[in-house]
Amino acid sequence: MIKKIFITGASGFIGRAVVKRLKDNYELTLLLPPGEAAIGFSDMNIVRGDVSRRRSLNGLIKGHDTVIHLAGVVGHQTWKNCLSINSDGSRNVIKQAIKAGVIRFIHMSSVSVYGRLPDIKITEEQPFKKIRDPYGDTKIEAEQVIRKFAEKNRIDLTVLRPTAVYGEGDNKFLPKLIENLRSGKFRMMGGGSQSVDLVNVADVAEAVYLSLLRPESIGQTYNIANAKNPTWNKFLREVCKELDIPYKKKTISYKLAYRLAALMEFFSIFSNKPPRLSRYAVRLVGRQYKYSIEKARKEIGFEPSTDLIEGMKICIKGL
Repeated sequence: MIKKIFITGASGFIGRAVVKRLKDNYELTLLLPPGEAAIGFSDMNIVRGDVSRRRSLNGLIKGHDTVIHLAGVVGHQTWKNCLSINSDGSRNVIKQAIKAGVIRFIHMSSVSVYGRLPDIKITEEQPFKKIRDPYGDTKIEAEQVIRKFAEKNRIDLTVLRPTAVYGEGDNKFLPKLIENLRSGKFRMMGGGSQSVDLVNVADVAEAVYLSLLRPESIGQTYNIANAKNPTWNKFLREVCKELDIPYKKKTISYKLAYRLAALMEFFSIFSNKPPRLSRYAVRLVGRQYKYSIEKARKEIGFEPSTDLIEGMKICIKGL
């Protein structure tokens, strides 16, 4: 029986949603980076540490039976940052979990581990594919190292692979989308008939809760995605309607957008600023992806409860 849970990345976008979902059912310890304000966690048990610095984690997980590993980089990042946090950080956390005698481990991965696979239905059986992308490739490495140590030390592991996430607390995707729509800078890639590949953060948190609750999840991996996704054209019309601005569809070819994004990423290395456009964003908007959630539905009872357009409208009102 799960009694005490240690959560990495607790102050992040997904982390806050998971804490909100679990706090009434479990005793939680939240790992926050040194110096970060514990806003919203005044009544919670807080410890300080950096997953990329192994020694800073010494002894923190002792006394817990479960770890939920959510810490990771988001958005476009350098190889150095992705390796340090996603790959090396995951190794540090699982090693500390082993030392602490943890018996249950839930790892937040990503559908990015599948690489570029448009227009086919992607199940959890699809093999990893590296595409020279810092985020996706290091998420693969993180899964591999955690699986290796979990199997060797008989830790009950569940891996969750969400699509791109939006929802309450999002300070990256939605604000940037709104800014680009209002300024007229947004360009549609791929025509707009492809579906929007986003899942609400509350549904991701529910998947974590269900994984803890259902023993069927032990040793399993689950895609976590929305059930019904509108096209980008419909989605953007509704977003613009909510913003009370006209939807002016401006297009750019996928290939050109991808090349421009690659150039922007290259020059961002020297400017030390994030690129205005990343290859990940181009893939997200410009290609059709189909992730099956049938396994999660069948085994842990996962069912996305948030309609994408209605969920986005709620988020816009909250900004």
